Amino acid sequence: MTTGLSRVTIRGVEQTDYERVLALIDDWWGGRIMSTRLSRVFFEHFGPTGFVAETDGELVGFLLGFVSQTYPGEAYVHFVGVRPDCRRGELGTALYERFFGAAYAQYCSVVRASTSPLNKASVGFHRALGFAIEPGNDEIDGVPVRRDYPVPGESRVQFVRSVAARRDLAPTGLHDLLAC
Repeated sequence: MTTGLSRVTIRGVEQTDYERVLALIDDWWGGRIMSTRLSRVFFEHFGPTGFVAETDGELVGFLLGFVSQTYPGEAYVHFVGVRPDCRRGELGTALYERFFGAAYAQYCSVVRASTSPLNKASVGFHRALGFAIEPGNDEIDGVPVRRDYPVPGESRVQFVRSVAARRDLAPTGLHDLLAC
């Protein structure tokens, strides 16, 4: 991906990244308040499955996930964000591929994620990445959703994807060649 800006590097998340992401997240979601959903716990306790993307030291993306303690062989992406002017490229895909590699390295063959049914761009992005939409207990705009998830009164589209066939993925790779 070449757009004339600096090279993007993807690295593991660090505790100090919490404040950096917190300062940007609401703007990246168009003013929608997302900062209340961002827990410092992901930056402190899930380092091997959290990633940030930077260009010239500036944050341009992040992904926070974890390996399930309840369901062996499964991993979950809790939050992924890409700076608006860096969307529609390869950066979101590269963050997910880094996560797929980290999950696979920890013996996971399934990755799950969810998004708001109102975020049609996110639904399309996940579908393009090969995620399937899981059956739900309700439907919004023709899309299956899980009602009252993750909290009462909210609904989420839930996704699932196999990473077992992606043995070529690794926690490190060519992602440093991306540009934003």
